[in-house]
Amino acid sequence: MDKEFLSQIDRVDELTSSTELLTDETLICECFCVNVGDIREACHLLGAFDLKTVQGEFHLGHGRQGCLKQIDSWVNKLF
Repeated sequence: MDKEFLSQIDRVDELTSSTELLTDETLICECFCVNVGDIREACHLLGAFDLKTVQGEFHLGHGRQGCLKQIDSWVNKLF
């Protein structure tokens, strides 16, 4: 395999295994252009994180569903 390709895989693994909070600019849903900052702002207005409400507000899972398929890699890194 190509060394550059393997190093990219390592970087992806680091991102998903990291416990650091995601930046506001991190894109969560490509279909509807929803980033971490959008979700944080909505949760701030709600006073709590509620996945069902966030899904409804931003249509998460209504496109290719990649954002929900990978929810374990981002949901615990919001706050």
